[in-house]
Amino acid sequence: MLRAVPSPPAPVAPALTSAARALAAGDGLAALSLVGRAPGPVALALRGIAYAQLGDLELAREALARALDATDDARLAARARAALVEIAFADGDPARAATAARTSADELARLGDARNAAMQRLVLARAEVLLGRLGEARRVVGDVLAGPLPPDVRAVGSLAEAEIATRGLAATDAAAALARVRRALEAAPNPLLAREVAAREAELSAPVARLEEGGVARDADLFAIEAAGRGDRFLVDACRRLVIAGRARVPLARRPVLFALLVELARAAPGSVARDALAARAFEARRINASHRGRLRVEIGRLRKVLDGLGAEPVATADGYALASRRPVAVLVPRDQDDASRVAILLGDGAAWSAQRVAESAGISKRTTQRALAELVDSGRAVRTGRGRNVRYARPGAPIASRMLLLGLVPDVASQEQDHGGSS
Repeated sequence: MLRAVPSPPAPVAPALTSAARALAAGDGLAALSLVGRAPGPVALALRGIAYAQLGDLELAREALARALDATDDARLAARARAALVEIAFADGDPARAATAARTSADELARLGDARNAAMQRLVLARAEVLLGRLGEARRVVGDVLAGPLPPDVRAVGSLAEAEIATRGLAATDAAAALARVRRALEAAPNPLLAREVAAREAELSAPVARLEEGGVARDADLFAIEAAGRGDRFLVDACRRLVIAGRARVPLARRPVLFALLVELARAAPGSVARDALAARAFEARRINASHRGRLRVEIGRLRKVLDGLGAEPVATADGYALASRRPVAVLVPRDQDDASRVAILLGDGAAWSAQRVAESAGISKRTTQRALAELVDSGRAVRTGRGRNVRYARPGAPIASRMLLLGLVPDVASQEQDHGGSS
């Protein structure tokens, strides 16, 4: 059977070569001015990615769709589809985006476009992050970075590493990844990526919570949170409602009374809390009676069982209870006490959260949670994905790969210009 042989690519005007190089440098506005209204699939593809870099996804989608209709070049078509996958990512369905990105990466790899195949795998990693699968995202990025890459693509991969580490509250790993991005950008300067690195570095050092220890409270950035959670303290994390001691992590989001008791005891440690005061705070009661005191004894017994093996336990004192711990005791609390801020901290782990799970973990009603989530979405501090029972909320993050897609056009455009003497 005879196979159709694709026609050779058409010669490309010098302006398009310059536009492609502007895109490579992250200057979408300059690229758009250079492309102008030039016809042809290459111009349309360049125009589409320029619009994407500038944030106009509707015009980007239209230009790329027209490029697909106008070309019989398999690699250009694959790149246009890759860009459309990335643009569709903004529609809020990370599961579908993951499937599409995987298919697109395989297609580009078959066509010998290793550069853009790598970029699509980074899109896949981004989708895995939004699905809350940080381990899988880490594996995908590791596979990409294990191969030979041009400096700018390596910078994007290391930036993805930094984002994953940040979401895992591994600030030291995130800072190391950002340092690798800066080294890669020395060989391939890119203003968009440089700005992203600066934003990520600022995020790492910005106070996001408060750490209370030994009666002293201080602001805590991600480095301080990472250090507090290494296990050398008995840490009561009131942001995520869990206890960390050594290698053990005990979630208490679904045990609100036990968690309330533990927070009060941890804040007073090594001192004690009077029984009636402890009962009033745990049970939200104004007047304490014998029934409350009896319930307090039961709940303290349950808390003792939960903490068994962690090197800490509630013990009776002359006037109440105290938390006895082999490790220094610390409490991590939200820096701002409003509901939206408390919810935003939960979303920081990279997982996709249901409203019900957020309500349980934050210790607030579902209606209050939904108002807080709506506020976060409206202000751009959270993204909403899915429909109906599958609605999930996650921390936003710019899909970095969208800013770099189709850069494989740059060498192709340049070589076509040389082959055809710059004619159009």
